[in-house]
Amino acid sequence: MRRKRLSVALVVVAGVFAVLAIETLENWSGKRETETPLLLGTNLWLGYEPLFLARDLGHFDENSVRLVECASSSQVIRQFRDNTIQAAALTMDEVLLLRERGLDLRVVLVMDISQGGDAILAQGDVQDLADLRGRKVGVENSALGAFVLTRALQKVDLSVQDVTIVSVEADEHEQTFLSQKIDAVVTFDPVRSRLLAAGAIQLFDSNDMPNEIVDVLVVRADAWEQHQSHLITALRGWFQALEYLEQNPDEALRSVSLRIKLTPEQIRQSQKGLHAPNLQQNLSLLAGQPSPLEENAHRLSKVMVDNALLGKEVVLSDCISAEPLMEVSAR
Repeated sequence: MRRKRLSVALVVVAGVFAVLAIETLENWSGKRETETPLLLGTNLWLGYEPLFLARDLGHFDENSVRLVECASSSQVIRQFRDNTIQAAALTMDEVLLLRERGLDLRVVLVMDISQGGDAILAQGDVQDLADLRGRKVGVENSALGAFVLTRALQKVDLSVQDVTIVSVEADEHEQTFLSQKIDAVVTFDPVRSRLLAAGAIQLFDSNDMPNEIVDVLVVRADAWEQHQSHLITALRGWFQALEYLEQNPDEALRSVSLRIKLTPEQIRQSQKGLHAPNLQQNLSLLAGQPSPLEENAHRLSKVMVDNALLGKEVVLSDCISAEPLMEVSAR
């Protein structure tokens, strides 16, 4: 009987040592991860389409990276803040707002730099920005819409107090504008292209504020260790999709066209308003102390504080990391 109890005890002890050994090995390797996929949130924006192209090309599947499509960037922000998703495609001004509110995150990729893709469009009786005084302007309830409108109005010595702000989520921009419930709208592609085709007048676009609208991929710091390999998979898929877009534009644009409801030619025109940095360009933007992206964010933070879009200047020195891209580059 004693021998039996002794044998059981030895088995238990051996099991404990095995578990400890596995945990030690996992901690040493730094790759202890959850089996659940990385949930990555986006809204409909041409600059984010390489993610969906990467998925459709099979560079990742829902077991590793699951794309969560939201109706607006406001919804993406809420889900990211509430930890419903672990990664998100956001603009840098939105990242600054989240940091101001204390959210610990990491910026790991510059997805695109807007060079005309974001714009203010107006009805036919509004001929220039000065005509917006007293008019209804549709703006998504997020940082970017307010930021673009503020920067545009500054050019004609107006402020947001000189217009009537109407909160309109991104998925409602098109219908709200076409039904003439608003005089103008701050929007972006693909809605921008569709409204221009319907006769809207463009008053302002992101070419007038160079390098100020930068889309980035961010991941929550508390999910950083859990999803390392999934994050690397997503990043690698992103650059493979960019390469496919460059080498097989006709096939790629047909695929994108089905999702965003623009013709391939409209997409070609819209692409002129975007710059998607390649891997080496991304490494140059994210690396260094301070990195060029951090310097850009610092300038943006000052502009936002000056226009009461931020309560105080925000520093991103601990939030920008080139490490995941360096691993992608090394493989």
